[in-house]
Amino acid sequence: MRKKTRLIILLFCVVCFFAIAPILVAYSMGYRFDFENRKIVATGGIYVRTFPTAEQITVDSNIFEKPGFFANSIFVQSLLPKSHTVFIKKTGYYDYSKILEVQENQVTKLENVLLIKNNISFSSIADNVDYFSVAPNNQSIITGASGTKSTTFNYFSLNNPTGESKTFSVPQIGNANIKWSDNSSTALISLQNSANTFYYLYDSAPTKPLAIRLSYLDKNSELIAFSPQDPKTVFYIKNNTLYSVSGNNSLPVINNIVSFKLTGSGIVWLSTKGALLNSDFSGKLISQNSAENFAVNTKKQYEILLIQGKTFLKENDLLFEFNQAKKAFEEFLTPAISNYKILTSPDNKNLIYQNSEKIFLYSSDIANPNSKKIFTEIFSGTQITDLQWLNNDYIIFGDNGKVIISEIDYRGSINTITLPQTALSMFFNQQTGKLYVLSENSILVSEKITP
Repeated sequence: MRKKTRLIILLFCVVCFFAIAPILVAYSMGYRFDFENRKIVATGGIYVRTFPTAEQITVDSNIFEKPGFFANSIFVQSLLPKSHTVFIKKTGYYDYSKILEVQENQVTKLENVLLIKNNISFSSIADNVDYFSVAPNNQSIITGASGTKSTTFNYFSLNNPTGESKTFSVPQIGNANIKWSDNSSTALISLQNSANTFYYLYDSAPTKPLAIRLSYLDKNSELIAFSPQDPKTVFYIKNNTLYSVSGNNSLPVINNIVSFKLTGSGIVWLSTKGALLNSDFSGKLISQNSAENFAVNTKKQYEILLIQGKTFLKENDLLFEFNQAKKAFEEFLTPAISNYKILTSPDNKNLIYQNSEKIFLYSSDIANPNSKKIFTEIFSGTQITDLQWLNNDYIIFGDNGKVIISEIDYRGSINTITLPQTALSMFFNQQTGKLYVLSENSILVSEKITP
């Protein structure tokens, strides 16, 4: 080979090296050519974690990943910055799919996917039941059954539903509601008919069950709450006066009051003049929190809420947040729904606003956790009831007799699952991961739903 030919080959190799080397370096650094947009872009990735471990996770129908034996997650790299579809499959479980946006040099996380069995088994623990209520400690339950002139109740342990129960009756029937004390030892049972509301205090401690009629409470009693210090003492408002009732002894505690909230140390309350105040449980004034009074309208309903360490005031459907710096209430943005309730997630990071037709999530943008809080509608129904948090990332509720489980991750479409089991009412036990439903006058309990 002549010297000139060798020189040409050498020069060609040098040119190829300098031409290809930057491409190889860029490729190793995660850059790709986007043929659709005809430009070079930095790639990103998707991280997926499921509970329980998925059998197969597919990205864009052509990337197939299987979590390892000791792992429940996968990480897919070198994805172009655009929308990608993730499909998750496990035998015996509902499929899961999500469209995620991948950004340049960013990892998009889908790390709290809960896979639900497609054939959850239920077993019966009580029959001839019209309604039920589970204690806050998730250990005990009260069931009720209406007769022609009286209502019969049963109190028993959820840990031993077939064991001995305590049965008692009251000589009234009507729409029932059961409110428990914080320590789950007592329960306030109300029965409402067209003429009046009757209240009974049930104490679970005595061997012989007994429900004591609280004659001081009636349909005009408002904001009834148990004392956090004494589970046999109840506070309530009537005619702008706060009363404390123990047995059938009712004592006035605070006058000129429109709303209150009991805490471990005392009473936070709003006066008829609009001042936010703190008192001890005897009514003795401790401090005034507000520097300026809130404009109270005695024709409206008020409720004090303590959410995520902050104080809120609900005025009918309006919500106000107490500004600690200004020592005054300021209007707080709420979704355009009426008669709503607010539920805080177990980790206190997210809020759910719901009424009988809509469910809204109040949270930071999931794709941008440092962004401001936003409202997102995650479900629309016809008769939403019994909404509860399944865990920090999923909710469970009834809608017109159907049992629905929904994620709160609103990226792409929201995954919802409708269980085949119907329910008049239901309760999810976060401690055991089991669901209790009232179906055709029987209480059924599911197998464990959450890991």
